[in-house]
Amino acid sequence: MKPFCIIVLLITGLFNLPVPAQDSTGKVHKLSVNGYIKSMQSLTFDKDFSDLISGNIIHNRINLKWKPSGSITAVAEFRNRLFWGEEVKNTAGFTAMLTGPNDVLDMSKVWIDNKGLVLHTNTERLWAEYRQQKWNIRVGRQRINWGIATNWNPNDIFNTYNFLDFDYEERPGSDAAKVQYSFTDFSHIEVASDFSGKRSKTVMAAKYFLNRVGYDMQLLAGLYHGKFTLGAGWAGNIGNAGFKGESQIFLNGKDSGVSFNYVMEVDYVFEKGWYINGAVLYSGEGMNRPATGWTSFDFSPSPKRLMPTRWNVVFTGAKEITPLFSIRLSAVYSPKVNLVILLPSCSYSLTEDLGMDIIWQSFFTELNRQFQGINHRAFLRIKWNF
Repeated sequence: MKPFCIIVLLITGLFNLPVPAQDSTGKVHKLSVNGYIKSMQSLTFDKDFSDLISGNIIHNRINLKWKPSGSITAVAEFRNRLFWGEEVKNTAGFTAMLTGPNDVLDMSKVWIDNKGLVLHTNTERLWAEYRQQKWNIRVGRQRINWGIATNWNPNDIFNTYNFLDFDYEERPGSDAAKVQYSFTDFSHIEVASDFSGKRSKTVMAAKYFLNRVGYDMQLLAGLYHGKFTLGAGWAGNIGNAGFKGESQIFLNGKDSGVSFNYVMEVDYVFEKGWYINGAVLYSGEGMNRPATGWTSFDFSPSPKRLMPTRWNVVFTGAKEITPLFSIRLSAVYSPKVNLVILLPSCSYSLTEDLGMDIIWQSFFTELNRQFQGINHRAFLRIKWNF
């Protein structure tokens, strides 16, 4: 446990950093530090609730931002996670699953790795940015956020995220360089490329953003793993309802044809505080018939396959019961495959910086011509922000 103690002492020391600080010349270097510590327990049940697997995690994030001048910003963010319990013991290759899929450079460290305990640190963000009136240049591990919709983002070709991973609010990043030039306050062009260095793995694209007739719009073109890709997205309103959508097509070559992802989404906020959201996703490389087994479902997304199933419909309802307590329910249905996912949750603010969440996930599907529950998971999370 010695490495873990060192990390704890480092975190504690950060609270005593002078912000802002001055060097010997008297110049102010503005340094900000924030983050959080979360403790989460999970219980995983089989379809009959007869088997139980427990998991535990302490999750700490440290965010550092330094602005030596008005045009230069540097950011470093670290994710420290301590896992223990049956979930660690029962998952083969557990530590291999902790590194980001888009991390070209290895900036992670496994401090402890045994059958029941894993301590892992990863550098989540590490970038420098130069900004002028019209230009913005950013290099390093960053999130290239080209998505518009809420649930699924076909345009997010650099760093796709898993919408089931509720405990990763920051979402994955990429080792990449990005340049943005603004024509006006409502239009700009961005060009980005990752650092993979191999044609078969490179992601390189340009995005043109504009606003017309009250809608934000964007057009994308580039290369994904050596093949051409084109995309488009929009966000606006129909009356008082929000209306968003994204589409992305991948030209896979003569032998493989094309892949196509498309999402359309509507949301609305009622006067009494109810929020509803509905979306339809078409993921061209997903399954389109009942599975032969639960292992056929791979919920690790990629830009070409955002869900394991081809057609997906999601509905979400949320309500703030009091200023401190809120509830939420999402339901996903995949036609033809007959996959149903239920995602109820509730949140309570214990103090201004301390909150508690209870989350449930249930998966049902048709196997061997029988619709049945497959997997159920319960989570209790307490989070302190600093």
